[in-house]
Amino acid sequence: MPKTIICYGEALWDCLPNGLFFGGAPMNAAFHLRRFGADAWPLTCVGRDFLGDEATERMAAAGLPPDLIHRHDSLPTGTVKVKIDARGNASYSILEPVAWDRIPVDEQAAALADKADAVIYGTLAQRGEFNRGEITKLLARDSLFKIYDVNLRPPYDDLDLVQELARPADLLKLNEEELFCLLPVESRNVPLKNAARLLRDRIGVRRICVTRAEKGAAFLDEGEWLVAEGRKVTVRDTVGAGDGFLAAFTANYLAKSGSSREILEIACRFGEFIATRDGAVPPYNPKEWILDRTQ
Repeated sequence: MPKTIICYGEALWDCLPNGLFFGGAPMNAAFHLRRFGADAWPLTCVGRDFLGDEATERMAAAGLPPDLIHRHDSLPTGTVKVKIDARGNASYSILEPVAWDRIPVDEQAAALADKADAVIYGTLAQRGEFNRGEITKLLARDSLFKIYDVNLRPPYDDLDLVQELARPADLLKLNEEELFCLLPVESRNVPLKNAARLLRDRIGVRRICVTRAEKGAAFLDEGEWLVAEGRKVTVRDTVGAGDGFLAAFTANYLAKSGSSREILEIACRFGEFIATRDGAVPPYNPKEWILDRTQ
């Protein structure tokens, strides 16, 4: 039985040097989750403009249900200007205010949450008070497995807010730099394994996924520390690689399809694959990708 996963957060267009790419971390995750067989539901808001029309069409074409995709009458669809450096790493300039700053958890979303298995939520969409109030309606449900995807994008990188958002989570996903940012200054020179355990004790999250770019990833699975080494790939851009990692990890972890170590390895390979393509949700066939990975 496919797991039902609500993806709450920003729907936006990444303006890259080589074109416009639809995304937003929770939407990227929803795209990939759907392709890997999960029952993913985007909960977001876009404007009543051309980019909003195109966004809803893209999500419909991917098989994502439209029921929780809202249209704002006056705010525009979100856009982000992305700069790519010589190593393929991205920096971002994020427009505000935009439609995804007003994502309601209405009666329909609440009804779905009552029977869903999990919710994915991130940092960026909580930059305003409205969404911070709405997301609490989902995080208050004990029945939902809560996955918090940390994305520190200056100036939306209030560390106190990040820790507050992390406390209800059952699983925390963040990169290595973000992990150390959330620790006191005097603890920032400890080994990665110790840092993850310090953060676990600090905020009370028992499962912490740490992505490490070309070095792979690590997972603190309650008391167990697991590491997956990175593999060398030719990077086109890193936009959405972490979202791909999270989707692959979430789909397999909730389905219990393998050990935590095997699931971490799969997530690393998929994040690397996304980094070899343009944009966050490039065309691919999941079955073909899995076959390529195992050869």
